[in-house]
Amino acid sequence: MPLPSDSGSGARAMSKQFKVLLPTSFHKLRISDELAGCFDAGEGEGAPEPTALVVSPFGKVWRVEVVRDGHGASLGRGWAEFLAAHGVGIGWFVVLRYEGGGALTVKVFDTSLCIKEFGAPAAVMPSKSCKSIFCKPQFIRIFHSNLSEKMMLPARFVKDYVSEECLNSRIAIIFSPIAKFWRVELKNDQSGIFFTGGWSQFLDFHGIKNGEVLLLKYEGNMVFKFKAFGLSGCQKDFKNQNAGIQLNTKKQQETPPIRKRKSNDEKSSSEENKRLKTPVTSPSPSDPSLEKPYQIGTSSWIKKRINTYALEQFLCLAPAFCNQIELRRRCEIVLKTSINSNHSWRVGGLSQKKGSYIIGPGWKKFCTENRVKVGDVCTFNVIETQLWHVVITRRC
Repeated sequence: MPLPSDSGSGARAMSKQFKVLLPTSFHKLRISDELAGCFDAGEGEGAPEPTALVVSPFGKVWRVEVVRDGHGASLGRGWAEFLAAHGVGIGWFVVLRYEGGGALTVKVFDTSLCIKEFGAPAAVMPSKSCKSIFCKPQFIRIFHSNLSEKMMLPARFVKDYVSEECLNSRIAIIFSPIAKFWRVELKNDQSGIFFTGGWSQFLDFHGIKNGEVLLLKYEGNMVFKFKAFGLSGCQKDFKNQNAGIQLNTKKQQETPPIRKRKSNDEKSSSEENKRLKTPVTSPSPSDPSLEKPYQIGTSSWIKKRINTYALEQFLCLAPAFCNQIELRRRCEIVLKTSINSNHSWRVGGLSQKKGSYIIGPGWKKFCTENRVKVGDVCTFNVIETQLWHVVITRRC
């Protein structure tokens, strides 16, 4: 059934909400005013009740009324039939997403905390053309303080989707909504697989609180994409959250290895400060977007504003940053602009006498093919020492 267009959906097309299915939720599911507003059909006496076109994993579209009363908005007539047709039970969880054009998609998680498979099993690595919300394995966890130091992956998720090879992995990569990668240690014992080292810093960075819901989508090879839902059930917007970032920065500044690194480099500190003030190697200190040019720790990244020299010759990196990620000798680094893409660029790196590091061979090709210009900012997120994800922010 074709869905109507919605030229005014705009940002509303990203409205999402997480809900727990209680006994009362099977006939009337309370939803946020923001989500309900996506379906408003009109005002005044005689105006029809707005209708959500709930898209079924089986390919059918269900018409569900969006109603309002003195307590707020909810999904009404048609919702119970949708749940019954899909065998959804009490205590399960749903994530509702407005797709535009009056369409509402539903992800269903059962009591194992894993996404419910309808029909064909979820695929770990689907084709690019696959748009189904059930393409990739996913699981949720409702956060509480017991999960702050380590969190166990659901047993069914591990059994069904984690290969034997990955069971021996020591590191998981978590892709944050703010375009940063986090390396989190894995512990595998008789009780299960846990996120451990670096997990608490990841939570602090994103400001996760008790009762909030974590959703992790599995990309394969122990790589995950992460989302979170607040106490209201609405998806959290991390791009506007600076508190968690500041907290994480403070913690990393207090870590002993970094203080030790500074003391070891004390002799060359004046030379490094002079180098960092030059336009060849570092952005201007007055630029508010680059007040902190690099970060060391669980989430390692370095941010560089591209100037003429960097665009046409070499890209220079700070010694302290390179030493911390063990980039100390000539090697080849793989750059990727998308975690899901197979396309990558290989660039050559070379250490200098004073401890700095330059990126040369292959760098100019990367800039050309990605249309990098003078004034653009490149953020290099270190997945591994020789594998970096690059986020390019264009100059306004």
